[in-house]
Amino acid sequence: MINKIMNITLNIIIFLVPILIIPKDLNVAPYNILKISVLLICGVILLICLLLKKNIQLDKVDKALLVFYVLIILSTIFSINTITSIIGANNRYEGVLTFTVYFLTYYCAKYYFEYSKLTKYFSITTICLCSIIGILQYYNIFPLYYIFNIPFDASFASSTFGNRNFFASYLAIVVPTFMALYITKKQKSYLFVSLLSFFAIIVSMTRGAWVGIAFASVFGLIYVIKHSSKDIIKRTIHIIIGFLVIFIFVLRPPQFLFNLIPKYTNLDTLNDRIDLMQTELQTAIENKKVSKSFGSSRIEIWSMVLNVIVQSPLIGTGPDTLADAILYMDTHNAINFMLNHGCHVDKAHNEYLQIAATIGIPALIAYIVFIILICIKEKNLLSNDSTFILMIPIISYLFQAFFNISTIGVAPIFWFLLGLVQNEGFKEKLL
Repeated sequence: MINKIMNITLNIIIFLVPILIIPKDLNVAPYNILKISVLLICGVILLICLLLKKNIQLDKVDKALLVFYVLIILSTIFSINTITSIIGANNRYEGVLTFTVYFLTYYCAKYYFEYSKLTKYFSITTICLCSIIGILQYYNIFPLYYIFNIPFDASFASSTFGNRNFFASYLAIVVPTFMALYITKKQKSYLFVSLLSFFAIIVSMTRGAWVGIAFASVFGLIYVIKHSSKDIIKRTIHIIIGFLVIFIFVLRPPQFLFNLIPKYTNLDTLNDRIDLMQTELQTAIENKKVSKSFGSSRIEIWSMVLNVIVQSPLIGTGPDTLADAILYMDTHNAINFMLNHGCHVDKAHNEYLQIAATIGIPALIAYIVFIILICIKEKNLLSNDSTFILMIPIISYLFQAFFNISTIGVAPIFWFLLGLVQNEGFKEKLL
């Protein structure tokens, strides 16, 4: 019974939380307040279930994560803003309570999650729903606007996540997963989901996620070359052709779209993003240095974050306190950034720098050790199909994390996968 409750709860975290939004008229954060509420409730349920089981086991991977968690608690105790470190910053909500839910999700996925066909159907439904909403946004058709009174930017897809970077981070997990599933399992539904989610990640116009997909694809290509069976090569060609068709469709949309969708105005959006990438790289090469505006001002943000790290290297400033830390520790640059961009910096746009700045360098080391131990444990990803399917999205997420931020709609899925890839019972039934 306890296992069943845990599995239901994990399914809610992974498949329900990403799509939760509420009307803006309620004067709360439409995309995140319901997500964090459900996430915390699920965390309490998982904790109670674990306490009832009275069978806590820890291997060396879990012990590395425990060190990371202890450092988070210490950072919270000595935080520059204890309340924020506990519950998280406004509309971010990644305080110690949320980290606790992440780790509970990881642990329960590792030891107790069971394979079910319902999991397959839930995943396909959620992914298709999120992808379709994002694609409709891009083409200036957003049904959620009329239902929930939530505005949107027609130039980019953000789906139910409220930010195109968050949506792309989600898709950076989804696309490689279903690519791998189709290559190994030959089900047309997996091909459809991979193509649909690829369409969505293209129209999100998020370059960091594209990088994650690119690195995951390299590992996927190595897997294909290693196995090189006729069926695997054939299915890989299907994916490549499908991706190329979608990319060309978005890059050079047919004229009928303009007649079908009068408000469609995104003809040059993808071209603009590609041109911007080329311009930034060319400028960096010519000047032999990277400008502060490189990567949507990420260089400028990272420089401020590094100043915070230098001033508080051991325990950081406290979980989710980066906004306060930059304002107090790098006031001049923080004010200039707000004046130039009309917003303040509350995330590092690099998860690794975020950990170092807010929790400390030792915490970052503990986190990296934890990830490395998982990679060592699952080093057979190119020979074991189940491991390959689960490690590919992890690799994609880890690379896109160099340019993106952790968010409550996506991070639980990442932590779930970190646990699931070590769940031998699940992997046996996956194929």
